[in-house]
Formats: sequence, structure tokens, C-alpha cells
Amino acid sequence: MDNNMPRYKVLYEAKQMKAIRFGLVIAFMSAMFNCVFQNFNVAATSLIEGDFATGLLAAYVMSVFTLGICEFGGGIITFIYNLFRGIPLAEIRRTWSVNSGKTIMLSALCAGPVGTAASVMSIALIGSTYANCIIGLAPVVTALLGKIILKEKMNGRVWAGIVISVAGAIVATMGVPDNVTNLVLGVIIAAIAPVAFALEGIISTHGVDVTDPMVACPLFRMVMSGIFEVAIAIILCLITGHIGWIGMLCGLITSTPMCMVWMLCTMIAMSIQYNMGYTSFNYCGAVKSEAILWTGAFWTIPVGFIMGGLGIIDYRVTGIGMLGAVLVVIGIMLVVAKPSELFSLRDGEEQEAA
Repeated sequence: MDNNMPRYKVLYEAKQMKAIRFGLVIAFMSAMFNCVFQNFNVAATSLIEGDFATGLLAAYVMSVFTLGICEFGGGIITFIYNLFRGIPLAEIRRTWSVNSGKTIMLSALCAGPVGTAASVMSIALIGSTYANCIIGLAPVVTALLGKIILKEKMNGRVWAGIVISVAGAIVATMGVPDNVTNLVLGVIIAAIAPVAFALEGIISTHGVDVTDPMVACPLFRMVMSGIFEVAIAIILCLITGHIGWIGMLCGLITSTPMCMVWMLCTMIAMSIQYNMGYTSFNYCGAVKSEAILWTGAFWTIPVGFIMGGLGIIDYRVTGIGMLGAVLVVIGIMLVVAKPSELFSLRDGEEQEAA
């Protein structure tokens, strides 16, 4: 630190660094709870899938319907939490009136019914670690879309990160456990998620900047996304002549107590993950947050072992799978940010041009 720096500036930068450290901590927690809610959701649907219809359409309807309930419930939980924090319900009305904030709702169409649904479907097929090695490639997709559509330049660090992360995903899928019997289908479905999440990030950026994330996130990303997801499930069933599936799902959920317990746990974990993720942007900036939020492939390992040990899910991973997850995380962090600037005051937009 410069000894000639005025004291007020020293104090200001110290306060900034404290905010950045706090932002990074909640970003790490968000990444961890992302794995937690995914596993709880898979645990809930695994209890009812045996008595439900079979096939890819049925699996999607079950996933998007249960996700819709959980996201809606998670949003309500956050609203209740906000009331205890002293945020009045009138703030929801004010946030709704901010037109630019509604871009988050548009992004939710990419994330919830597409990205999140593909995530939990693929996790059910090939396991948490293997699916998240592919789901976590969202920053790679974002970088490539920027290169192709916006003609953005990418330096050697970004290209190296892309190569390492993609190689990690390939390595991981080479070491799946013996109980995985739908590898190709699981990989294809998982590959949908990073595209959807990349679009979500691009669309929602401005909305996060002009609204309180702890109000905008539960309103647009959770409650409205939940409504969209349930509506999509119902519309799909109407179009395909399977409207009876909705009643069947409601009956299976309400008649299976542990399914309801795991769905409640999903709601709580979703509320923590979504809101911490959006809030971390305000504390440490988009670049630093993204570098941490997409470390989920690594967090699936300790979270998986813990939840597997508690009997919540059946978690299995091989040494090759863990190696692939580590490579994916290293690559993603290189794509998103310069390691030397991750814990500095320098903002992502000030990083050297490619």
C-alpha cells in the first residue's frame, strides 16, 4: 500500500476489500448450495419416479413441475425473510414497476424451464459431479458467444481456460461409475444447461445492476420462474394429451411425506443459493463472482459424500471423475478472471484487453 495515500482513501479501500472478501465468501456458499438444492431435488423426484410415467417427456414434466413448485416456494421463503429484515411488501411492488428489472424475469425463462430442468434431469441420469462438469461450462459458452456474436477478443488466458475446462469435462465422462447406464443421454441433456445459463447471465446483467437483488431475485427469478415452469408442464401435458400426469404428480407428491420434506429442503437451499449468488455481484463484482459461482463441479464432491453418507442420495464418483471436476474448475476460473486480480480491488472491466 502506498504510504503517501491519504487516510480517507486508505479507509475507503479497506472497506472495499472487506466487501470483496464478503462477496467472495457468499459466492462460495452459493456454489455449494447449488449442489445441495440439486441433490435434494433429485432425492425428491427419485421417490416418485417409479410410480410415474416413463420416457423423456414424462421425465421433463416431472422435473419442471417439481422445480416450479420449489422455486415458487423458495421465493416465498425469501419474501418472509425480507419481512424480518425490515423490507416491506411495498418494495415488491416498486421492484415490479422497474421495467429494466423485468429482464431478470425474461432471463428466468432461459434458466428455470431449460437450464435448471436440464441440470436436475442430467444429474438423475449420470450423477452430480459428472453432470456439473458439463453444466459448469456456462462461462465457456458465454465467452464463445461473445467471440462469435459480439466479435469480442479473447486472450491466451481465456483460450487456455476453455481448453482446460473442456478437457476436464471430457476426462470426467471417461470415468463414470458402473451404475451409470444413460451416459450419452445424460451428457446431451446436461449440455443444454450451460447454453441456457449463459443466456440467463447475458440477459439479466442490467436488471441486477438497477434493483435490489434480495427483492428482484425472489420476485422474478424464483416466483415468476416457478409460475412459468408449472404453466409449461401443464401446457405440455395438454398438447400431448397427458393432462392426467399433473394430477398424478400432485397425488404422488402429497402422498409421499419424504418427497415433501426433500422438496421443502430444496426450496430453502434454492432461496439461499439464488439470493447469495445475485447478492455477491453487488459486493465483489460480476467477474469475481462468476469465477467462484461456477466452481460447482468441485463442490459436488464434498457435498455428494456428505449427502450420500446421510442416505439422502446415492452418490458415487471415481478418481478420474474428481480429476475432471478439478480441471473444469481451474479452466473456468481462467476463463472468467485473472487469478492475480481475483482478490484485488481491480474491477473485471479494468482487466487488460485481450
